[in-house]
Amino acid sequence: MRRFVSYGPAFLVLFAVAIALFAGPAAVREYHTARIGAMVNAAQASLDQNTILDQINECTSAIADATLPGVVHVETRTRFSLEDEPSEEDRDSQRLPLIPASGAGWVYDQQGHIVTNAHVVAEAERVSVQLFDGRVRRAEVIGVDENTDIAVLKIDIDSGLFPLRRASNRPVRVGERAFAFGSPFGIRHSMSEGIVTGLGRSEASTFIGLIAGYTNFIQTDAAINPGNSGGPLVDSKGRVIGMVAAIANNLPPQGPTPVQGQSAGIAFAIPLETIEVVVAQLIERQVVIRGYLGIRLPPRNFDPEVARELGFEGAGTLVGGTRPGEPAAEAGIQAGDIIISIDGVPTPDQEVLRSLVSLRPPGTELSVHLWRNGEFLDTKVRIGAAYNESRSELRYVPGSQNLSIEQIRAWINEHR
Repeated sequence: MRRFVSYGPAFLVLFAVAIALFAGPAAVREYHTARIGAMVNAAQASLDQNTILDQINECTSAIADATLPGVVHVETRTRFSLEDEPSEEDRDSQRLPLIPASGAGWVYDQQGHIVTNAHVVAEAERVSVQLFDGRVRRAEVIGVDENTDIAVLKIDIDSGLFPLRRASNRPVRVGERAFAFGSPFGIRHSMSEGIVTGLGRSEASTFIGLIAGYTNFIQTDAAINPGNSGGPLVDSKGRVIGMVAAIANNLPPQGPTPVQGQSAGIAFAIPLETIEVVVAQLIERQVVIRGYLGIRLPPRNFDPEVARELGFEGAGTLVGGTRPGEPAAEAGIQAGDIIISIDGVPTPDQEVLRSLVSLRPPGTELSVHLWRNGEFLDTKVRIGAAYNESRSELRYVPGSQNLSIEQIRAWINEHR
């Protein structure tokens, strides 16, 4: 008997497989599309709510709103010649071209005082200031302290000044947010954001040709470029904590504006403590008086290997010598002593020590912790006063540790 084979079930299976092969990917795609669509809708709904990022944006915008009206654009004109030393006749004849340059500054008070960097206005014959609302005023340079790179300008204006708040007496901390304002590459009233990445950076002085030791700079990674010089660095409350001064780069300083190159994520600002001490004296059109300890320092910082040979473990500043009648000698500090801290603040190198002392008013009594011949000692020093006769020459006012500021200034005026 002949057998018949039914192919119907096989065709059904093949048909089902074909449908799965052709329809399956479409179904999978449709499933994934629906899933992604649901994810997008949920994410958009979440973002429409008041998120942490929205709050951060609001705070950042508020910082800009509070700060920008107090930031100014500084324009300078400096007479320049191709000759190394143009004659007085050439200068007087006005034949030399006026070369434009620019930087930034910020409103210090309602009296029209503007703070900027000394290098921004160095050798400038004309200085003008543009306010946030577009008004332009000629500015008078009323005081410059080259050793801290601080200058004070004065503009005559009746109203519409918005002095920036200052974070006086508030310690700055590494890691806190910082916002820089200025005119990078001439682009006025710009803002950048970063954090404080370091403190006590006295080595930043080399980038702007300063004598190390009068300023311990704030380091930040906020984007800083040429033209930011003189602009404020503010905290998360919109309060000034410093003033932009330098960019770290491998190019040598050149000309009146020594900041070369562009942002490399390492920039430096003069701390507010230094600014307030110097600006207060410049506003009074006075020579800047610095606190003075009266110790001679070795040519270089203390070598740790030498310290170990002496039996000292740790960091400090070696005293090379003292001068009779000056504060350190009167307090009993001797050559060979290692100063470890002043008023509890470590002094690991000469620059930190000099900066700490120079910012204190004459007559201030400092607590000095030191090491001598294997022993730790504590002593009190009443510091005196000194002033710069030139950028590199500091002159002590004799007996100033026991004089009033008025007496010190009278002595300086008589002997300058």
